[in-house]
Amino acid sequence: MPSNLFEYYAWDYRLLKRFARHYSTGETIPEKLVSSLQGARNMFAATEMQRQVFYALIDQMLFGEQPETARDVSQLVAELKREHTSWNHVEGTHWHIRFSHLLNYGAGYYSYIYAKCFASTIWQSICEEDPLSLSTGTLLREKFFKHGGAKDPAELLKDLAGKEIISLHGEGIVPATTCLLNELKL
Repeated sequence: MPSNLFEYYAWDYRLLKRFARHYSTGETIPEKLVSSLQGARNMFAATEMQRQVFYALIDQMLFGEQPETARDVSQLVAELKREHTSWNHVEGTHWHIRFSHLLNYGAGYYSYIYAKCFASTIWQSICEEDPLSLSTGTLLREKFFKHGGAKDPAELLKDLAGKEIISLHGEGIVPATTCLLNELKL
Protein backbone atom coordinates (compact mmCIF):
# COMPACT_ATOMS: atom_id res chain seq x y z
CA MET A 1 0.00 0.00 0.00
CA PRO A 2 2.77 2.53 0.70
CA SER A 3 4.10 2.32 -2.87
CA ASN A 4 0.57 2.92 -4.20
CA LEU A 5 0.21 5.92 -1.90
CA PHE A 6 3.56 7.33 -3.02
CA GLU A 7 2.41 7.15 -6.65
CA TYR A 8 -0.10 9.88 -5.81
CA TYR A 9 2.76 12.05 -4.62
CA ALA A 10 4.76 11.27 -7.74
CA TRP A 11 1.93 12.56 -9.95
CA ASP A 12 1.12 15.65 -7.85
CA TYR A 13 2.33 18.91 -9.38
CA ARG A 14 2.79 20.46 -5.92
CA LEU A 15 5.61 18.00 -5.33
CA LEU A 16 6.96 17.80 -8.88
CA LYS A 17 7.49 21.55 -9.17
CA ARG A 18 9.90 21.36 -6.22
CA PHE A 19 12.47 19.32 -8.11
CA ALA A 20 11.40 18.56 -11.70
CA ARG A 21 13.44 20.98 -13.77
CA HIS A 22 14.74 21.10 -17.32
CA TYR A 23 18.27 19.72 -17.39
CA SER A 24 19.83 22.75 -19.12
CA THR A 25 17.57 25.74 -18.47
CA GLY A 26 16.54 24.89 -14.92
CA GLU A 27 12.95 25.79 -15.83
CA THR A 28 10.34 24.12 -13.60
CA ILE A 29 8.22 21.45 -15.22
CA PRO A 30 5.14 23.13 -16.69
CA GLU A 31 1.92 22.43 -14.83
CA LYS A 32 0.15 22.01 -18.17
CA LEU A 33 2.55 19.18 -19.09
CA VAL A 34 1.88 17.36 -15.82
CA SER A 35 -1.84 17.88 -16.30
CA SER A 36 -1.73 16.44 -19.83
CA LEU A 37 0.33 13.45 -18.62
CA GLN A 38 -2.24 12.84 -15.89
CA GLY A 39 -4.99 13.07 -18.50
CA ALA A 40 -3.24 10.52 -20.70
CA ARG A 41 -2.77 8.24 -17.71
CA ASN A 42 -6.42 8.57 -16.73
CA MET A 43 -7.61 8.05 -20.30
CA PHE A 44 -6.82 4.35 -20.05
CA ALA A 45 -7.72 3.82 -16.38
CA ALA A 46 -10.39 1.23 -17.16
CA THR A 47 -8.01 -0.70 -19.42
CA GLU A 48 -5.35 -0.58 -16.72
CA MET A 49 -7.84 -1.86 -14.14
CA GLN A 50 -8.82 -4.69 -16.49
CA ARG A 51 -5.15 -5.59 -16.85
CA GLN A 52 -4.66 -5.60 -13.07
CA VAL A 53 -7.71 -7.83 -12.60
CA PHE A 54 -6.31 -10.16 -15.27
CA TYR A 55 -2.96 -10.34 -13.45
CA ALA A 56 -4.78 -11.01 -10.18
CA LEU A 57 -6.73 -13.84 -11.79
CA ILE A 58 -3.52 -15.40 -13.09
CA ASP A 59 -1.98 -15.12 -9.63
CA GLN A 60 -5.01 -16.73 -7.99
CA MET A 61 -5.06 -19.57 -10.52
CA LEU A 62 -1.33 -20.26 -10.19
CA PHE A 63 -1.02 -19.97 -6.42
CA GLY A 64 -4.55 -20.57 -5.14
CA GLU A 65 -6.34 -23.85 -4.69
CA GLN A 66 -4.84 -26.34 -7.11
CA PRO A 67 -6.84 -28.72 -9.33
CA GLU A 68 -6.31 -32.47 -9.16
CA THR A 69 -4.45 -32.54 -12.48
CA ALA A 70 -1.64 -30.30 -13.62
CA ARG A 71 -2.48 -27.58 -16.15
CA ASP A 72 -0.39 -25.98 -18.83
CA VAL A 73 0.34 -22.44 -17.60
CA SER A 74 0.41 -20.94 -21.09
CA GLN A 75 -2.98 -22.47 -21.83
CA LEU A 76 -4.36 -21.21 -18.51
CA VAL A 77 -3.15 -17.66 -19.22
CA ALA A 78 -4.65 -17.79 -22.72
CA GLU A 79 -8.01 -18.98 -21.35
CA LEU A 80 -8.12 -16.27 -18.69
CA LYS A 81 -7.25 -13.64 -21.27
CA ARG A 82 -10.02 -14.76 -23.59
CA GLU A 83 -12.59 -15.02 -20.78
CA HIS A 84 -11.80 -11.88 -18.80
CA THR A 85 -10.29 -9.28 -21.10
CA SER A 86 -11.04 -7.54 -24.34
CA TRP A 87 -7.64 -8.49 -25.79
CA ASN A 88 -6.92 -11.28 -28.20
CA HIS A 89 -4.44 -13.93 -27.18
CA VAL A 90 -1.61 -14.47 -29.64
CA GLU A 91 -0.79 -18.16 -29.82
CA GLY A 92 2.83 -19.03 -29.17
CA THR A 93 3.47 -16.06 -26.87
CA HIS A 94 4.58 -16.59 -23.30
CA TRP A 95 4.81 -13.05 -21.86
CA HIS A 96 3.89 -14.33 -18.38
CA ILE A 97 7.30 -15.99 -17.97
CA ARG A 98 8.82 -12.49 -17.79
CA PHE A 99 6.20 -11.11 -15.40
CA SER A 100 8.27 -11.51 -12.24
CA HIS A 101 5.64 -9.88 -10.00
CA LEU A 102 3.84 -13.20 -10.00
CA LEU A 103 6.79 -14.65 -8.09
CA ASN A 104 8.29 -11.89 -5.99
CA TYR A 105 5.47 -9.52 -5.09
CA GLY A 106 5.29 -9.57 -1.31
CA ALA A 107 1.65 -10.40 -0.58
CA GLY A 108 0.74 -12.00 -3.87
CA TYR A 109 0.04 -9.98 -6.95
CA TYR A 110 -3.71 -10.18 -6.51
CA SER A 111 -3.37 -7.78 -3.57
CA TYR A 112 -2.37 -4.88 -5.85
CA ILE A 113 -5.95 -3.64 -6.42
CA TYR A 114 -6.71 -4.24 -2.74
CA ALA A 115 -3.77 -2.02 -1.78
CA LYS A 116 -4.80 0.56 -4.38
CA CYS A 117 -8.21 0.87 -2.68
CA PHE A 118 -6.52 1.64 0.63
CA ALA A 119 -4.08 4.08 -0.96
CA SER A 120 -6.77 6.02 -2.83
CA THR A 121 -8.86 6.25 0.34
CA ILE A 122 -5.91 7.51 2.40
CA TRP A 123 -4.82 9.93 -0.32
CA GLN A 124 -8.28 11.44 -0.76
CA SER A 125 -9.20 11.56 2.92
CA ILE A 126 -5.85 12.55 4.44
CA CYS A 127 -3.25 13.69 1.91
CA GLU A 128 -4.86 15.24 -1.14
CA GLU A 129 -5.78 18.61 0.36
CA ASP A 130 -2.23 19.41 1.45
CA PRO A 131 0.10 16.45 0.82
CA LEU A 132 3.28 18.34 1.70
CA SER A 133 2.10 19.83 4.99
CA LEU A 134 3.84 19.03 8.24
CA SER A 135 0.57 17.80 9.72
CA THR A 136 -0.03 15.36 6.85
CA GLY A 137 3.54 14.04 7.04
CA THR A 138 3.42 13.74 10.81
CA LEU A 139 0.12 11.88 10.68
CA LEU A 140 1.45 9.40 8.11
CA ARG A 141 4.69 8.91 10.02
CA GLU A 142 3.17 8.55 13.49
CA LYS A 143 0.10 6.52 12.67
CA PHE A 144 1.50 4.38 9.88
CA PHE A 145 5.14 4.33 8.83
CA LYS A 146 6.97 4.35 12.14
CA HIS A 147 5.55 0.97 13.12
CA GLY A 148 6.95 -0.94 10.16
CA GLY A 149 5.84 -4.55 10.51
CA ALA A 150 5.54 -4.38 14.31
CA LYS A 151 1.85 -3.52 14.39
CA ASP A 152 -1.12 -5.38 12.93
CA PRO A 153 -1.95 -3.93 9.47
CA ALA A 154 -5.66 -3.79 10.32
CA GLU A 155 -4.92 -1.64 13.37
CA LEU A 156 -2.53 0.60 11.42
CA LEU A 157 -5.06 1.25 8.68
CA LYS A 158 -7.97 1.72 11.07
CA ASP A 159 -5.92 4.09 13.23
CA LEU A 160 -4.78 6.10 10.21
CA ALA A 161 -7.93 6.23 8.10
CA GLY A 162 -10.69 5.56 10.62
CA LYS A 163 -13.16 2.74 10.89
CA GLU A 164 -15.75 4.56 8.76
CA ILE A 165 -13.32 4.37 5.83
CA ILE A 166 -11.82 0.97 6.49
CA SER A 167 -13.83 -1.75 8.18
CA LEU A 168 -12.86 -4.98 9.84
CA HIS A 169 -14.86 -8.13 9.16
CA GLY A 170 -13.69 -11.05 11.22
CA GLU A 171 -10.00 -11.25 10.48
CA GLY A 172 -10.26 -9.38 7.18
CA ILE A 173 -9.70 -5.73 6.42
CA VAL A 174 -12.17 -4.26 3.96
CA PRO A 175 -11.26 -1.01 2.20
CA ALA A 176 -13.83 1.45 1.00
CA THR A 177 -13.95 1.24 -2.78
CA THR A 178 -15.65 4.60 -3.28
CA CYS A 179 -12.44 6.63 -3.57
CA LEU A 180 -10.86 4.33 -6.16
CA LEU A 181 -14.09 4.15 -8.16
CA ASN A 182 -14.38 7.96 -8.08
CA GLU A 183 -10.78 8.26 -9.22
CA LEU A 184 -11.48 5.94 -12.15
CA LYS A 185 -14.71 7.84 -12.84
CA LEU A 186 -16.73 4.64 -12.45
